[in-house]
Amino acid sequence: MIGAYRRVYAGAWRYMLACPLLFAVPVGIEFVQHVIEMRIGMYDSITAAQAVEGNGARLAWGVVKSLSIAAAIYWVARFLILRDGAAAAGRPDPVAIRLFFWVMVWSLAWTVLLLWGGAGMSALGLGAFALAAGIAGFAISLVLSVMLSPWKVGAALGNRELGFLTSLRLVGWGAWWGVIFSLLTMLPVMGVHYGLFALTLWVPAEAAKWALLAVDSVVVGYLAAVIAAAEVAIARRAAGKAGLELAPA
Repeated sequence: MIGAYRRVYAGAWRYMLACPLLFAVPVGIEFVQHVIEMRIGMYDSITAAQAVEGNGARLAWGVVKSLSIAAAIYWVARFLILRDGAAAAGRPDPVAIRLFFWVMVWSLAWTVLLLWGGAGMSALGLGAFALAAGIAGFAISLVLSVMLSPWKVGAALGNRELGFLTSLRLVGWGAWWGVIFSLLTMLPVMGVHYGLFALTLWVPAEAAKWALLAVDSVVVGYLAAVIAAAEVAIARRAAGKAGLELAPA
């Protein structure tokens, strides 16, 4: 696991340097979200942050951010696996785009469910169970994300053979390894992300807040690359155990 862990961070770093325009997509989208958050006063205080965390504009743009992180799987997988690397990442592939469209639909469905599921339960009078349902939903989404890594990566590469059900079968009980691995790779960068959020609440000067939010946007961009590279590592492990190739012949 240590070797795979190092390769994820190294791969994300190489992608950032080799594909700066693709890397900049989630960075720019995260910064737009910060603009929205500044306008609604989210960084004025902890109380203000708690009061506006469910703001409609913020949540709506959060869907766009989630999709940009999902799109990073497409670019990073092609960069790390295909022979021509950076050129392959940015090159349109009609087959891969059609296959990956369903990955984006899957990501959109889960994002909407996790962001607005609690509000929906409250509207139905089930608000008392919203927190437990949210935790359960996050856990299920994490396990499924791991088990569907071969499908997502295969779609990015244009591999029709690695479908949804095939992916579940390939990963199987190896999902426990993938869940631990995903958490270990994400948590350090997530820690920096939330640390910058806390620091932005604390500093009084608006210029300093903007500077921290700009840095945080880059951190989120790198986090997207790390998440994508971890998906590639999980998919490679599952496919390798089955004697399969992720890229189409």
